[in-house]
Amino acid sequence: MTDHCPILPEIVDDNATRIGAGLTLLIAILGIASGRFWIPLLLAADFGLRSQGWGTFSPIAQVAKGLRGLLQLRPAPVNAGPKRFAALLGLVFSLGIALALGLHRPTTALAVAIILGACASLEAFLGYCLGCKVYTFLHPIFGSKPAPGADTTQPPPNFRSIHE
Repeated sequence: MTDHCPILPEIVDDNATRIGAGLTLLIAILGIASGRFWIPLLLAADFGLRSQGWGTFSPIAQVAKGLRGLLQLRPAPVNAGPKRFAALLGLVFSLGIALALGLHRPTTALAVAIILGACASLEAFLGYCLGCKVYTFLHPIFGSKPAPGADTTQPPPNFRSIHE
């Protein structure tokens, strides 16, 4: 496990997150190919759930968890803070795609989708979370206080995945 995040005591399953990134990529491609603005809106809603730690209600997180089980991959715990920030960025990009499609700007939608797709591909295929890197860069600059009850001296005692 990587060093723990003093802001959020939760951890997530990196294997499920990577599978979720692959699903995100497929949904983004479907949204652009169909030109339907509501598809990236659904993706944005799912990102919103995951960015708030409500993976229990996220269809993508639940399907990813199920696929991880089918593929017999073991859970790979990582800190939730950077992943939740990355999901927040995914929410913004998904809303950008939906807005561009709704305003009949397919070229703009495609450009934003390419960025989202590149980030999702890096996570899904290489395990490189660009949003997590942005988080680790921005966190020391803007910082925030630890969550109430967060123990900043020890990693979380339990594997509580926000993807469950």
